Amino acid sequence: MTHLADHLPPKVGASVKSLLRIKSAFLILSTFLLALTFFLVVVFRYILESDLFAYEEWLLPMCFWLFFLGSAIGTYEDSQIKADILEEWFKDPRAIWLRRVILTAIELVITLFLVYWGVLMLRDEIAAYPQWQTTIALRIPFFVPRLGIFVGLVFMAFYSALHLYVLLKLGADAFAKQLAAAADERRIEREADQ
Repeated sequence: MTHLADHLPPKVGASVKSLLRIKSAFLILSTFLLALTFFLVVVFRYILESDLFAYEEWLLPMCFWLFFLGSAIGTYEDSQIKADILEEWFKDPRAIWLRRVILTAIELVITLFLVYWGVLMLRDEIAAYPQWQTTIALRIPFFVPRLGIFVGLVFMAFYSALHLYVLLKLGADAFAKQLAAAADERRIEREADQ
């Protein structure tokens, strides 16, 4: 299976793979901390009959980072949930390639609008300093989860741009060969499963 980074210039591909490893490590650590926290909440509440102080306040920023960095990885892998039945109707590889180019370009434009709104959101937060909105107990600035939103959107736009670059670089003919290779791979996996 080829990855997006394999179709990029070597230095860019290596940088993208490094960023993915960092994001994946953060996602793994965050998921573990979420599970551990909820386990401790149950222990504190039902066994020790106490409360874990303000845990939701420090979990909220982590959840925002987790969600948006996870979405960025989903954009990289092109594994976001799609309600896409039209691709099944297209049989011509050139038509499939053109359709993907158009959809990826639209996705990039929409994501760039979201990045712009993310910049406005952060600008407003920074302008409010030192009267930042904060959580009640731990005083965590709302800037922290909003930064996670912005970083995730930037990565989504970056990966959408890379997908568009690779689609245009490959062209319709090389894309058709990749489609055929992927279909062969799926057929071999199905045969091995039986």
